[in-house]
Amino acid sequence: MMNLVTIDTGTTNTRVMLWQNGKKIAKVARPVGVKSTSITGSKDTLHQTIKSAIEELLKTAQVELNSDVKFIASGMITSNLGLAEIPHQSAPVSMSDVAANMEKILIPEVCSQPIWFVPGVKNSVRIITSENIDQMDVMRGEEVEAFGALTQLQAKKPFILVLPGSHTKFIKIDEDGKIAGSITSMAGELISLLTKDSILSDSLEHNFSDELDIKALTLGAENCAKKGLGRAAFTVRLLDLYTNYTRNQMANYLLGVVLQNDVSAIKTTQAFDINVDDTFIVIGKPALRDALQVLLNNDDYFTGNILTIDVPELASVGIMAIAKMRNII
Repeated sequence: MMNLVTIDTGTTNTRVMLWQNGKKIAKVARPVGVKSTSITGSKDTLHQTIKSAIEELLKTAQVELNSDVKFIASGMITSNLGLAEIPHQSAPVSMSDVAANMEKILIPEVCSQPIWFVPGVKNSVRIITSENIDQMDVMRGEEVEAFGALTQLQAKKPFILVLPGSHTKFIKIDEDGKIAGSITSMAGELISLLTKDSILSDSLEHNFSDELDIKALTLGAENCAKKGLGRAAFTVRLLDLYTNYTRNQMANYLLGVVLQNDVSAIKTTQAFDINVDDTFIVIGKPALRDALQVLLNNDDYFTGNILTIDVPELASVGIMAIAKMRNII
């Protein structure tokens, strides 16, 4: 029986999963990512973390480490801060392009079997300057999520795939099912910083929204559009001091403030072609996903469908599709 181990390492977390015939058998997660390399200047912590996670995973599943176990890694693990730096592929990029440019590397400090690394994707900008830098973007990890979504969706192409998170990605999928380009925002990270480490933390009790409050969300978005991020965000404190807004309402208001910047960014981007009637497909955790759907629906600029779906273990779905295309599994 073929055993596939997928390794998904981001900035702060690593997830290692074992799959047999497309079925998830076991999973091990560690709160360590490439940030540790950036801070210490050494990859030792990352090596040890992934090695121990693999050992725990296989022990839990009672699987022997031999040539019948294949390893595939994606995400920031393929950056200069990860296990092996794999060059980005320049958009437009198909799944077959990504599969063809995977690299197989043996890293003894981590595993006695070689690991296949999935390359990331970057926008195609011929000459990058400070004036056109907004046209540039990069991704490591989201490309496998995009191809995972494509294998699960029956959506009419082209469309905009939205992957909310610490760093939210807007990815244009063209008529041929290729990644045509992307833009990235720090929406989730900004929300976290403002919620947990700012003057607003006391008002919000260091917590995010419990449930969606559309009225508070849209008010935050409207005020951000009129007054800008800084002023609109500070208004959370004024709501706490002078109104009967609940903590959940204030958290929703802040969510609207920050996400409005994403809505403005996608409307004005020059990173890829966007049409007002493009379909948006938003995938991810309900808090950000559903809030983005509301704000996109409420913006008269967009006339296409705004859809939300849930695809469990999206990255691994994409990795397995890419692995099959490369005849690894």
